[in-house]
Amino acid sequence: MDTKWLEDFIVLCEVRNFSRAAKARHITQPAFGRHIKSLEEAVGVQLIDRSTTPVSLTQAGKQFHSLARNLLMQLAHGLSQLSSQPRPVFTPLRVATPHSLASPTLMNLMDFASQELSLEYSVDVLRLDYAIESLTEGRSDFLFAFDALALHQPPFQNIAIGEGHFYLVSATDHQGAPLFKPGPDKLTPLLRYSPESYTARLIENALGQPVNFPCHPVFESSMCQLHKDMALRGKGVAWLPDCLIDEELKAQRLMKLNPDVWRIPYKIRLYRNQARLPDVAEAFWQYLKRQAEAGWQLLPAD
Repeated sequence: MDTKWLEDFIVLCEVRNFSRAAKARHITQPAFGRHIKSLEEAVGVQLIDRSTTPVSLTQAGKQFHSLARNLLMQLAHGLSQLSSQPRPVFTPLRVATPHSLASPTLMNLMDFASQELSLEYSVDVLRLDYAIESLTEGRSDFLFAFDALALHQPPFQNIAIGEGHFYLVSATDHQGAPLFKPGPDKLTPLLRYSPESYTARLIENALGQPVNFPCHPVFESSMCQLHKDMALRGKGVAWLPDCLIDEELKAQRLMKLNPDVWRIPYKIRLYRNQARLPDVAEAFWQYLKRQAEAGWQLLPAD
């Protein structure tokens, strides 16, 4: 197997077009196509579904994408070690995560693991469906996310990292009282999630509707961070995960509204493909797995 074929395959995975991939690799399209065909013959399975536009990865192709990236990174690292003047090779853990968990929750996880391991890592902050796609297509080693039921079966594995609640919250006035108190006799301004977002689906699955009190939407977004910012500006009430607003709750800049009623549980998991990862990524996974099995949780219980 020629390593150039692996490099060709990686580029094709990124651009999803034979002509553009060949141009990026500075070879003719027929030659590029032969390289991909030779790679598939060497592997023994079809990697590319050529019947779709743009071309897509087969299930085997998704598995092989992660393997190919890891092989090329390990080769680059090994060649660097053989050099008379070794050059540092940046081969980070690749983590995809939604905006709501990027900071501080993911950063806290990496800080925890860094106490034991020497880690280099890159983070792709994406909408949850794109973050899931990043893992399934091999662009990321790990997905750090809320429950994603589609990944609770082979070839994926997961570790339960923590749990908490989404709370309905409001900003406070100068006396520390909530600016908004939803009730049956008044309309409350609501910071609403986009209907296609994970959080909107979570809320509707729990309540049967976006909210169960009279309200009028004044803002819509799929991003929890924007809802947090708008809530702090006093624009309305918002559903927010406690891991994102811990400091604001402690400082009483935000207040939970009727928390015994208006709360929705969530779980956070670290997901991976079962295909072999680079050594440092495997060490990271095994360390967190041992900690979780011993009862450790990233998020303290309410």
